[in-house]
Amino acid sequence: MEEEKKQKSTIPIRLNILFVIVFLFFAAIILRLAYVQLVEGEQYRHELEKFSIRELPIPAPRGRILDKNGVVLVSNKPVYTVQYVEEQGQDIDEEKVADRLAKILIPDDSKIGTDQELLKKTIELRSTLPVGFNREETNELKAKITPMLQRLPQVDEVDAMTDLELVKTAMFAGLRVRSPFQEKQRAEVEKKLGAIFKTNGNTLDLNSISDWEMFKQAVKANVDMKLSLDKEDRDDLVKEVKAQLRQLPTPDQLSTKSDMDLLRYAYMFELDVVLPLTEEQRLHQWHKLSLLQEMRSPQLASYIPRRVKTNISSEEMFQIEERRTELPGISVELEPVRQIMQDPDGTPFATHILGYINAIRPDSLKEYLAQGYNAIDRVGVTGLESYYERYLRGKDGIMEVHVNKNSESVEKTMRQPAQPGNDLVLALDWRFQSKVEAILKEEVEAYKKLPATPDEFKETHVLVMNPNTGEILAMASYPDYDLNLYYDRKKFNENYSSLILPNEANRFIYTPYPPASTYKPLSVMIALEEGLTTPTETIYDSGGYSVGNAYKRNWRPGGHGPVNARRALQVSNNTYMYIMADRLLKKSSPWQNQFRILDYYNAQFGLGVKTGIDLPGENKGWENPYLNYGNLADAMIGQYDLFTPMQIAQYVSTIANGGYRVRPHLVKEIRRGTTDPQEPGQTLSIIEPEVLNRVTIDPKYIQVIKEGMRMVTQPGGTAVRDLSNLPFAVAAKTGTAQTGRKAENALLVGFAPYENPQLVFVVIAPNSLKDGTSSSAATGPVSRRLLEAYNELNPGVLTSAPPKAPAQGQ
Repeated sequence: MEEEKKQKSTIPIRLNILFVIVFLFFAAIILRLAYVQLVEGEQYRHELEKFSIRELPIPAPRGRILDKNGVVLVSNKPVYTVQYVEEQGQDIDEEKVADRLAKILIPDDSKIGTDQELLKKTIELRSTLPVGFNREETNELKAKITPMLQRLPQVDEVDAMTDLELVKTAMFAGLRVRSPFQEKQRAEVEKKLGAIFKTNGNTLDLNSISDWEMFKQAVKANVDMKLSLDKEDRDDLVKEVKAQLRQLPTPDQLSTKSDMDLLRYAYMFELDVVLPLTEEQRLHQWHKLSLLQEMRSPQLASYIPRRVKTNISSEEMFQIEERRTELPGISVELEPVRQIMQDPDGTPFATHILGYINAIRPDSLKEYLAQGYNAIDRVGVTGLESYYERYLRGKDGIMEVHVNKNSESVEKTMRQPAQPGNDLVLALDWRFQSKVEAILKEEVEAYKKLPATPDEFKETHVLVMNPNTGEILAMASYPDYDLNLYYDRKKFNENYSSLILPNEANRFIYTPYPPASTYKPLSVMIALEEGLTTPTETIYDSGGYSVGNAYKRNWRPGGHGPVNARRALQVSNNTYMYIMADRLLKKSSPWQNQFRILDYYNAQFGLGVKTGIDLPGENKGWENPYLNYGNLADAMIGQYDLFTPMQIAQYVSTIANGGYRVRPHLVKEIRRGTTDPQEPGQTLSIIEPEVLNRVTIDPKYIQVIKEGMRMVTQPGGTAVRDLSNLPFAVAAKTGTAQTGRKAENALLVGFAPYENPQLVFVVIAPNSLKDGTSSSAATGPVSRRLLEAYNELNPGVLTSAPPKAPAQGQ
């Protein structure tokens, strides 16, 4: 018993010892945690900041664009770029830096906005203006602001307001309501406001303004209107209005506000203010704000450098380097920028072929980010730069950036170098492209000086294509402009309105024109294929023909007399086409269905459908919606649907090669990018000729058409003056398109050599003719000279006529 008691009495002692040990163990842990947190916390915090790693892209050079012989047309040149990034531990006054930078960098644009626009920009960027009003100006500004403040209600009055009163108060307090109207309410207000505007002569387009602007106009015009807000929207607006009212000063408190504060209130209340600045100061402020806007780009994390200005001069670079201590966060880096080859004579080159690159547009940013781009990347906007963006774009390198919790960089380490993009090899020879551009410029300027040339004549477009492969051999417009302007912001701004904007559109794929008589070869083929006539049937043209109840005249008074299929093309006879149209209309009922026959054949030749050219944004032309009886006759002479120059080139090529519609293309080969400009990269892809379809026209009828087009350049033909007596035979077709304006369009299309076509040409001169002027007067000299130039650069191609090889798919 006694031994049992002794054994029991030792158990509580052991438990106490165990509790003490556990207590000491946890106490030690707590003390260690406290030591780590309180004594070494700062050190560990720095360590954590040091090893927070993010990846910074290193922009890769874009691939080059070369001509068929390897001559570089587009390359990359290193330029100085001003960048801004806030490094660790820096507390930078960005406005001060932008102000100092504006005194060094030359402004891109000497144009400035109004004082209201300058004030708006300043407030949006949370910036300030160096304004100093005198006492009289300050009192005048206060006097304008005071009634604005006095008409505002007290905060405790807001809850009891109607929806209309609440929205008006929001407007008076400088707030913006996203959409105060329901659809029916807007329509009612627009109707009332429109009636008032009609009376007082206000020309504001109500259809184009936002709901909020409509509301403001209605309040100014005292329009009686009703408003109803959803409960959630009302509650949110009540909170915003109350918060705004609490922040605004009372009229008595205006005397304590700075001049900049007063300007902010003036902007809020939409008051007209004249800023006490000289023109030089205004220009400087605009320049400062443009730089500040780039420095504060909200789309980028703070550790990613922002491009402030690209392509600065060496003098600007040296000034920045000398003042680096005054410009925290600013650095000057070498960056590759596109460089477009210029002709030896200094004129622009291949403007609508090559295209240009620019910063990603805000509305496209999400799409590009999803594809792995970065917000600071530049992408192709037009031309080959856009169409082949995924090939030209290189693979960005990776810089590991150690950042702190504020996303400020601490340390940078190169992890992966950038890889250049792939190179494009074009099918064209730069010498021929350059020669065509020079010919075009000389002939257009010479034609402008002729007494009979309309004042409306401004431009001409030339397209040259290989009908067997689809390779584009030349594509030139005049006037054009230097693509390098896109990479020099100052020169771009100086030339945009006068030179770039009027000529920026790619007319070859964007702008449809009436084909006029160049459509007649297809009209004759349709007539032959549909059994409306035979190649030898002769009709007598006395000067016109009645189609339905309309008498349609031939272009030549008195007519051409006896005309068959071939001669109809040679002399460009209208009456023959009218008769064929009338026969087609009478072939089956209802006659409206016969328009579908034209659409069917048009599409086979590439008219009214996309050609597949490797350029972005191709237009498929314009289809006339009218189906009147006489319209079919108009269509048969090319005065109905509208087609682009590229479509017309594909159509003529289909005739030239015997009936195969071939996809046109500019790029012949894609090569792996290389860092050695002299060493061609590995061939990755070769663009082979692609036959899109074979037409259903009997080949013997196509031959009839080719013979008729050959007769166009022989005695009696409409192009004999310009396209005869060459060392090779040319087949062609002229056209004069009526536009309904003072001047008419001239067209000339053709191919050479006639026996074995290797080249198709299309020349279009909009608004170049007056009544009675031959279409070849505006297009003939250009056509002859481009053929001579091609023959000179490619001896034997046009002058020899070997047996024609079978077309693909034959």
